[in-house]
Amino acid sequence: MSTSTEAPLFAVVMAGGSGTRFWPLSRGRRPKQFLPFAGGRSLLAATVERLAPLVPVERIQVVTVAPVADATRRELPELPAANILVEPEGRDTAACLGWAGWRLAEVQPDAVMVVTPADHVIPDGGALRRALAAAAEVAQKRGGLVTLGVRPTRPETGFGYLELGEKEEERWGLAVHRVSRFVEKPDLERARSMVQAGNFRWNAGMFAWRVEVLQQAIRRYLPDLAAGLDRLMADARVEGEQPALARHYPTLPRTSIDFGLMEKADEVRAVATEFDWCDVGSWNGLAEILPAGEAGVTLGEVISLDAENCVLVSDGPLVAAVGVRDLVVVATNDAVLVVPRAQAQRIKELVAKLQEAGRDSLL
Repeated sequence: MSTSTEAPLFAVVMAGGSGTRFWPLSRGRRPKQFLPFAGGRSLLAATVERLAPLVPVERIQVVTVAPVADATRRELPELPAANILVEPEGRDTAACLGWAGWRLAEVQPDAVMVVTPADHVIPDGGALRRALAAAAEVAQKRGGLVTLGVRPTRPETGFGYLELGEKEEERWGLAVHRVSRFVEKPDLERARSMVQAGNFRWNAGMFAWRVEVLQQAIRRYLPDLAAGLDRLMADARVEGEQPALARHYPTLPRTSIDFGLMEKADEVRAVATEFDWCDVGSWNGLAEILPAGEAGVTLGEVISLDAENCVLVSDGPLVAAVGVRDLVVVATNDAVLVVPRAQAQRIKELVAKLQEAGRDSLL
């Protein structure tokens, strides 16, 4: 599969998340993107596999953080070692993508870059590639910043939304719209009204742009970040990348690409996608991607009797559930989590409490 872009196409995979909402299975050195939620494969490996027919593996770069750098390399043996970019510490997605863009501009200033997170589930890889190919062509030919808008299937309060403006064209059979505005995580009533309106899409955090356009946008809207990246790259040319990263990266402004750039930019377009997509944002999200049995969703060594609508997961010991409803139960060799499904998002609070208590060995 190839695009009609005249410039070389590169892909950047963001793989620096911590995945605290999947504790105790997800830990600091085994975050969400390493969990086997993609048909027995890790979410990270599945992401790169989906991209490979569109972008050659030598042009796929993965940005991760130091604690999981070795695990990332082991998970992706097909990628050249130089394509694993390691942040000394996480500084959110604007710094992550800015650094990747500044590096790419050094060697391929005319490149088009597509971006995807490492921890999403998209069953139809071909549909994703068509959408990314369309976005890359729009970025190459029209300029500006391009995002993918996923059709909402429910009034979700945990996602951001895009309001689609006028339709400008079709590429690869997909409509391309101007983005009128971004809407951050709405309350339930507003989410319902947006889904009913029909011209809103979920903001899935997948993008395309020419590298030079990304640089211009960051210089305009995030000048402190641009200045920091300039200093980093200048020192890297003189003394090498690692010393320059250690000195400058921790000082870069911490902000998201959405808030810092996409929501401020004048020229933003969206490709309206039609593929199934799941963020797998909590244990409840497993119900969207794994088949459910009588007890609900089960993973690992699990036995149940008269259990219903549960998420039961074992990473070692047998999980046995009797007569329970609407629970998440996750067992590892050193911790057991029990929480009502309705409160699964509160696991982040629990992880914070463990941090306060100094239980670092469990994190």
